[in-house]
Parts: sequence; C-alpha cells; structure tokens
Amino acid sequence: MSLGVILLLTFGALLIVFASGLPLAFGLGGMAMAFGLVFWGPQSTFLTIQAAYGTMLSFVLLAVPLFIFMGNVLGKSGIADELYKAMHLWMGPVRGGLAIGSVLICTAMAAMVGLVAPGVVTLGVVGIPSMLKRKYQPEIITGSIMAGGSLGALIPPSIVMMIYSLISRQSVGQLFMGGVIPGLILSTFYCSYIAIRSYLQPDLAPALPPEERGTIRGKVIATRSVVLPIFIIIAVLGSIFLGIATPTEAAAVGSVAALVAAAFHRKLTWAVLKDATYSTCLLSGMVMWIVLGASVFSRYFFSVGGADLIAGLLTLEVNRWIIVIAMQVSLIFMGMVMDDVAMLMIAGPIYTPIILALGFDPIWFGILFIINLQIAYLTPPFGYALFYMRGVAPESITMGQIYRSIIPFVILQIIGLGIVMVFPQLALWLPSLMLR
Repeated sequence: MSLGVILLLTFGALLIVFASGLPLAFGLGGMAMAFGLVFWGPQSTFLTIQAAYGTMLSFVLLAVPLFIFMGNVLGKSGIADELYKAMHLWMGPVRGGLAIGSVLICTAMAAMVGLVAPGVVTLGVVGIPSMLKRKYQPEIITGSIMAGGSLGALIPPSIVMMIYSLISRQSVGQLFMGGVIPGLILSTFYCSYIAIRSYLQPDLAPALPPEERGTIRGKVIATRSVVLPIFIIIAVLGSIFLGIATPTEAAAVGSVAALVAAAFHRKLTWAVLKDATYSTCLLSGMVMWIVLGASVFSRYFFSVGGADLIAGLLTLEVNRWIIVIAMQVSLIFMGMVMDDVAMLMIAGPIYTPIILALGFDPIWFGILFIINLQIAYLTPPFGYALFYMRGVAPESITMGQIYRSIIPFVILQIIGLGIVMVFPQLALWLPSLMLR
C-alpha cells in the first residue's frame, strides 16, 4: 500500500475518533497501535512500548504535577480575592479600570498557575458581579476576563507549553522565557483596548463613584497583597532564567512558595491539602495520558513514512514564509473545531520537523504555536474559555454576548501573532540571555 493511502486512512481514522467522542489521548494512541499492527505486524508493539517508556522517563514530566499542585494550592489561598480588592481601590477611579485590573490579575495568575481555567473562573466569580453592579456592559466584562485568562496558555509556567516541549523535543526553559514578552505584549494590548474604548464610550465601563474609591492609606495597605504573587513569580521564573534551577526544580520551588502563601493567608489546612492533592492527581493523570498518546502517534507517523512525505513537500518551490503563514492559518481554523490538546498532538509532531528543515528557529515557532493555542481558547464553537465563562456568568448574560465580546480580543491576538512572526527577537531575546 502506498504511503499516501496509508496516511489518508490514518487521518480519516482521526476524524472518526473526533466524531465518536472517545477521549483523544486513548483514541489517538489506540489508533496508532492498531494501524501499526496492520501495517507492520506484532513487532510494532515493541515500538509502542519503546515510545511510552522513553516518554515516561522524561525529567520534564516531573514538573507537570508540581506546577498543577502549585496552582491548586494558590487557588485556595485567597490570593486572587486579595488582588481583586487592591485592584478595585487603585483602578476603580479610571474608566474601564475594573476590566483593566481583571486583565492584570489574570496576567499575574497566569505566571503563577500556568493554566487558563483558574483565571477565567476565579475572575468570573469575583469580578462579574462587581462590574455588573457598577454598570459595566457585559461585552467588556466577559471579553476582558476571557482574554486575560487565556494568557495562562502563553505566560510561563504554561502546562500546554510543557506538553509542546515534550512533543517537539525543545527546551521547556527556553520556551518559558520565550513566552514572557509576547504574553506581556498581549496583556498590554488588552488593557490599551479597554482603556481607549472606555474613554470613547464612557457608558461602557464607568469609573467608580468618589465614595467607593478608598483612601490613600487603604490603597497602600491593600498593595501588600501583591508581595506574595511577585515573590512566587520571581521564585519560579527567576530561578529558571538565572540557571539556578531547571524547570522541574523551579516547579518544586513554586510548590513550596504556594504553601507559604496559603499559610500566610491562614488557609493551609488538611482539607485544602487533600483537595489540592486530589485535583492534582486527576489533572496530572490526564496530562500524562495525553503525552503518552501523542508520543505513540508521533512514533507511528514517522515510522510509517510521514518524514518522507514531509521531505517531499519541502522539495516544492514555495517560499518558506508562505509555508509558515499557511501553518498559522491552519492552526487558527483547527482551533475553531478542536481543543488545544488535539492541536498539540496532531500538528505538533508534523509541523516541527518542517520548521527545522526550513531553517527557522524552533523556539520562535513554538511561541507562535502556543499563541495559536491561546486563540483557540477564545474562538467558537470549541473555545474552552467560552464554556468556562458560560459556567460562571449569571443568566442575564447571554451566550451571544459572550461570543461577541471576544471578537476584538481575538483580533488583537492575531495582530500579536503577526508581530511576533515579523519580529522573532520578541520571542528569542530572553532565551538568548538565559544562564545555563
């Protein structure tokens, strides 16, 4: 059977897996094993075992449960509530200030937990009632929270970035540092958009009345709440950047810092530890199966001849930048119909070798890939952030309003993607300064 027919059958089977609702990690890995038995025979089982064993030996994987545990503990420590109180006092007098502050808090949470859901859900629960009470329009409320929360995919310690590093075999530390500046650029874009639009449309997000703005003393006292988040961020990212710790060791440092934060807020109880550990085991198990399924599929794809197909495509006389742009467009459309994990497992093993063969920097392309995953969280009909928001938003906010709210922020994300593509040093400067 020709290579083209084999790969056509493979991707046809992928569509069936998507349609069946089978968990993707099991469907993708199981499909690769089944096709391996058909085309190679029993000896393919050895390749599956080899792929699984090699993946599970990865030292980087140890960081996954540690970062997840850190995020779970921080979620129970009361840091988000304290940050929101401080932001309410400092940013409230500004038009759109509560929405801008929500983006800033989500940015800080992204640098502490590395996930999208905590930012969207926490700020949704804390921030939506407060902003609705002060006459903010639903579109600016939900859009700002979802956009800010999506930064958890890009700003380190991003969990999806760690999965990408394993699939693409790139340095997770360099990917972490590469995501810092693009993440801050997008956060700045979101805040600037909210500020400009609120200035032009005063009724969209009015400033707080004078009686709610607090005193200087109250604001200074509330500012103490930012000390612990800054300490945790510096402890994790600073130790990686300075070469003091590997990402795995930095994850352990972050876990200890999270426990300290919980103790400081008097939330370090056995109930909190039990709940955080249980949630960590559930999510870590899911991530491990995802990585395992991706590893088995990747080994099957290249063993069956996928590398030869890629090499043949590269012989076509097409400008390499057209190929990169086509990849970005394909990822944007993939993000509309599948989740971030599916995109990682399918496109990651295929696109990365192409980028290497074309002579592009794999860290730069990895950041572009992760920005696309961030866009996928906001684009309907499959954007996870939309579902998170629907789950925490009051019934007075319709799904149509939630969908409309993300349009300007998705446009800003695409602009940010283009800027990082045109100016690669935005993603490569910090990794080049890392002490190893």
